[in-house]
Amino acid sequence: MGLGDMKDMFSQMRNMQKQMKQIQKQLASMRFEAETGGGLVKAIVDGEANVVDIIIDPDILDKESAKALSKLVKKAVQQAQKEAKAAVAQQAQQLAGGLGL
Repeated sequence: MGLGDMKDMFSQMRNMQKQMKQIQKQLASMRFEAETGGGLVKAIVDGEANVVDIIIDPDILDKESAKALSKLVKKAVQQAQKEAKAAVAQQAQQLAGGLGL
């Protein structure tokens, strides 16, 4: 491997780092939403899978027990996190593909 090849490789690595930072910024600003119970419980997470908000329809409090509500909230959060993680994986795959990795 010659000096020119090494310079190209380091340049490519710097570009990849810049792209990763840009992707991380984009993902952090993205929102992923999932709902359960026919829309009675909604969870929203960001691109880093952090919970941003949980919205509970007030009508559910008359219909569901606390245990059932807890299960719906957990399921909505897990689904929203799954969507966020899938988006992260897709972005990473696109970045790697663009670099020929």
